[in-house]
Amino acid sequence: MQRGAVEGSKGVIFETIPENLDMNLPKTFRIADFGCSTGPNTFFAMKNIMEAVMLKHQSTQEANLRKTTPEFHVFFNDHVDNDFNTLFKTLPPNRPYFAAGVPGSFHCQLLPEASLHIAHSSYALHWLSKVPPQVMDKGSPAWNKGKIYCAGNEKEVTKAYFAQFKADTDAFLKARAQELVEGGLVVVQIPGVPNSKVLPSQIGGGLNCEFLGDSLADMVKMGNITEEKVDSFNLPMYLPSIEEVKMVVEMNKCFTIEKICSLSHPSIYDSSPLDIERTCADVRAINENLMQDHFGSENMDQLFHLFGQNLQKNRLLYDKAVRQDVYHFALLKRKGNI
Repeated sequence: MQRGAVEGSKGVIFETIPENLDMNLPKTFRIADFGCSTGPNTFFAMKNIMEAVMLKHQSTQEANLRKTTPEFHVFFNDHVDNDFNTLFKTLPPNRPYFAAGVPGSFHCQLLPEASLHIAHSSYALHWLSKVPPQVMDKGSPAWNKGKIYCAGNEKEVTKAYFAQFKADTDAFLKARAQELVEGGLVVVQIPGVPNSKVLPSQIGGGLNCEFLGDSLADMVKMGNITEEKVDSFNLPMYLPSIEEVKMVVEMNKCFTIEKICSLSHPSIYDSSPLDIERTCADVRAINENLMQDHFGSENMDQLFHLFGQNLQKNRLLYDKAVRQDVYHFALLKRKGNI
């Protein structure tokens, strides 16, 4: 899905980066991808951004023939337990940039002040730094009993999840504001709901979590795990509306919104039957590490086998829901005097 978003954003990136990039390109141009994982999606994203920068460079070079082509320096960031060895082993051999790894949480400043020109993040900001504590508290009105994610149909649960998303995104933007030069750009793609009237449980990304929860409930009935174990687990994930993304950026006050829009996901299911095996593999790759830490690695094969069965039983519902999947694209420009 992230690869689809990277490809689907290429046109708007080629439009918005040249329009908003400072005319005076430096000799060394620095880009960072926050939440890079292990590739190859990050390599495609960086290629698109560099090509967009070069479009700007070529248009200004015509007016000033003495300009030289900038050198690109790309920073790849993810958590400290990310497999950076795989990332660097698979770097494109003929890449037109210098590469460096920057392990650490992107909710903190990771690079020197005013050292960065473009910050990019794709399919990372919907992952929260932690599960909101209220949804795990049996005495709280936000206790999320029977669910493992924010389905959107419980007001207090949604309120708690959005508060955490707002705090995390604000921390991300404040950190990037420190690292970016004045006029530097932030490019993000965040999966979410198409509008505030659509619940996460009504889109493909939410239904994946719904079916995982159903599969855990099946395992409780089989006696393989306890109900208490399920009730003590929630995914640290929030699927925002575009209105919520816009609100968080405006409250942060470090950036102007130069472009924000929701883009339909170029899903593989739009024109072909649901591939149960592929969907299970994708969902397992995304969620297994989190879930095995809580439920044990010995339960993962059965969990995702049951997930496939639940997906098969609800394939018509899933086919309809996945067509509502969107991601929010935003291009932000750092203000001066923040």
